[in-house]
Amino acid sequence: MKNLLVILLTVFISCSQRQTNSDDVFLVPVRTKPEIKSQSDEPPPPPPIQTYYLPSNFIIDTAGEVYFYQQQQYGWFCGTGIDWDTPPEFIDLKPKDLIHIPIASIEDFIKLNIATLDSNDRRVAIASIKDTVTSVGLSKIFKVFKDSTNKINWTFRKATQEESIVLKFKQLNWKYYSDDIKWDSTKTRFPPTIDDMIKFTLPKVKDE
Repeated sequence: MKNLLVILLTVFISCSQRQTNSDDVFLVPVRTKPEIKSQSDEPPPPPPIQTYYLPSNFIIDTAGEVYFYQQQQYGWFCGTGIDWDTPPEFIDLKPKDLIHIPIASIEDFIKLNIATLDSNDRRVAIASIKDTVTSVGLSKIFKVFKDSTNKINWTFRKATQEESIVLKFKQLNWKYYSDDIKWDSTKTRFPPTIDDMIKFTLPKVKDE
């Protein structure tokens, strides 16, 4: 009986090891501010803006499952005070916006929903909840993205605070109200409120 248990345990461990493929393990790259050197005495231009959210976005959870959402893009205007160190903006993401993509359907999903887009919209952000993630689904995503014929521009980053929180609420099927969340202002940026804006008052005119 003991020999049988040892054999069964050995088989179980072997199967578990076979299920973990080193090709499915990914390390999220650390974001570093690019160093821009000036060729003259003039100060160098500021580094490019960090891009967090793109038209198409994937989130890889701690178990390696894949979720997807789309994000409306807006034009960029100078003089807004946003720089490399500015945290990602609040995008009002909701649990209903996240779609779970079965691993077997990932490649077809990308070809139908991303590869067919206009080249300007064929930009994708892949976000991981963990710094190191094991995911067959992510392997499939990279397989399609690294195929140059698809002409998909992508970035791989750590999930933002908002993405992590909204995903958790979706998976636990909790009711989500963004106003009830205690947001960390160093991780999520909100647009200024009216109270924060500078209020102008008309100067008093003396009676002649």
